[in-house]
Formats: sequence, C-alpha cells, structure tokens
Amino acid sequence: MNKTVEQKMSEMVEVFKNLPNCRIEPNEGARLMIASDKPVPWNGALEKKDADSSHKIGYITPHKGALGLYIDFPHDYLDAERVEGIINPEATLDYYEPGTKTSNVKSWWRFRSDEKFDSLHMVLRKTELELYDFKREEWVGLMEEITAVHK
Repeated sequence: MNKTVEQKMSEMVEVFKNLPNCRIEPNEGARLMIASDKPVPWNGALEKKDADSSHKIGYITPHKGALGLYIDFPHDYLDAERVEGIINPEATLDYYEPGTKTSNVKSWWRFRSDEKFDSLHMVLRKTELELYDFKREEWVGLMEEITAVHK
C-alpha cells in the first residue's frame, strides 16, 4: 500500500468514524468492515463469503495502488443518477455495468441493484485518488444517509 492510499484511507475511515450509526471494524488484512449499530435487513441474502456479520454495511479495501469502497443499502433507497452526481462530480470515474469486468488501471464505480439490496462500488487509483475529497459535504452526507438507514 502506498502513502497516498494510506492517507486517503485514513480520511475515509475518519468520515465513517464520525458518523453516528456505524463503526469501523478490522476484517481481513488491511481491509476494514463498515458495520451498522443494528443488523441489516438483507443479511440473509448475502453470499456466505460476504456474510461476515449481520451488521455489515460494506468494506473499505486498500489495494497496492488504489482504494476501494463497497457499501450496501436497501433496494430502491437511492437513485443511481443522484449517487453518481455525488461520488463522481467531475466525471473522472469510469462506470462499469454490474457483471462486467472492471479496469485494473483506471478509477471506476458501479451501482448494482437487485430485489434484496443495492450496492455502490468504487475504486480510486492514481490521480483520482490523490484529488478525491472524502470530506466534501455532499459525500459525507451520502455516507451518513446510507449508514443512518438502519437506525
């Protein structure tokens, strides 16, 4: 993990630690789990490999030269266009449809929806990671909205 990844991961973790309805827990290696204070309603729909906890909302995953965020929320809770406007305001992240192979070089995001729950996945690399502002009011507000749904 390079210094930019470490620094940006710290910024992202700080945002989640300051939100009232969730906590950050260690997971595998350097990956961290974002956990709700209450069990999530779709817990039974998770695949065994993803069912770490009945409280799991998502993961913050550092890679060698990138940082990933994988976060779940109730089906039809958020609109993909609204999410895109908040997480990709500069239109610098490529969008990948669910089920398609993502880039190992470029920054990207994806909005996955099924009848049990929806997910936002994003991976930031290089320039996009360096310039991304995890403390931006709209981004913090979106993460607070996602984590508050389980109150």
